Amino acid sequence: MKSAYLVWTEAGNSNQAIGDKRKGAAVEELITEQKFASLDEFWDALSPIGKIFGNPLTKFIYRGQSDGDWKLVPQVYRQAIIDRYRTGMHAALGKDHIGQTHFEWWLLESFLYHCDQRGLAIPGDSMEFRKFFEIQNIMTVNGIANHGWPQMQVLPMMAMAQHHGIPTRLLDWSSNAMVACYFAAAGAVNKPTPQTGQTLAVFGFTFNSYRREVGFRHVRVPGSTSANLSAQGGSFILVNNNGYRGEEFAIDADLESTLNSTDRLIKLTLPIELAGELLMRCHKFGFSAATVFPGYDGAAKAVLERQLAVSFLERLV
Repeated sequence: MKSAYLVWTEAGNSNQAIGDKRKGAAVEELITEQKFASLDEFWDALSPIGKIFGNPLTKFIYRGQSDGDWKLVPQVYRQAIIDRYRTGMHAALGKDHIGQTHFEWWLLESFLYHCDQRGLAIPGDSMEFRKFFEIQNIMTVNGIANHGWPQMQVLPMMAMAQHHGIPTRLLDWSSNAMVACYFAAAGAVNKPTPQTGQTLAVFGFTFNSYRREVGFRHVRVPGSTSANLSAQGGSFILVNNNGYRGEEFAIDADLESTLNSTDRLIKLTLPIELAGELLMRCHKFGFSAATVFPGYDGAAKAVLERQLAVSFLERLV
């Protein structure tokens, strides 16, 4: 069964511009959703040689989410993340775009500090980068308007930090639909109290990578940035959420709101009751925590997730 979301086409340099354009822009069907009740049909639909994603002239990237109702919102834009981590001095800095930039810089600076404490290498590191990343320079560059944030020099470290749990304005995507499938299923089976009646989702996204886009950026960094990144065939979508000093930062800004007529976002959903079976199938095809998180921790995680998949139906409430 198919349905379509209706979204406004253009996005401006700030959230206010996006909102203004929504009021008068033409409406197009930019996001299609296909709902599956069968695991076999869902699996076949994700095939790189299937009807949906099999066109050799169209390149898709993929993302899996454990809740089909969630929008594509970067972690550092989410209300729950801001409430939990933007505290103390950062809460006092105000709710505008410049205060948010300072908060995001502080997360990365703290990550950099602790990596230094343990002698861990940072991608793109150099004396020149350290000079560039000083708060005085970051605020000089982004202190009135932050439309360039994060700058190109910051992206490799931001990508590494994202892959190790730091909230950023990057959304993880993969060139492999099966990797996205794994993350959707694993996220569901790891829920302490999964709810009957929910869905999980895998997104396929294609866009014109050569256009000058203000709504989002496709970010690719070298595979050597992180072992996880290369194992997952990973890249990122940076959802722009920029503006001026004194202009309130937009909470929960999502990718869907930035799309225009050259983009196509396809969403496939599956009942959450099938998450355990989906994870077991991913394992059979060679996609598990052990493959997407290379190392001992990934191997251990694969063991435990397999047991959670087996007991999943018993834990549904």
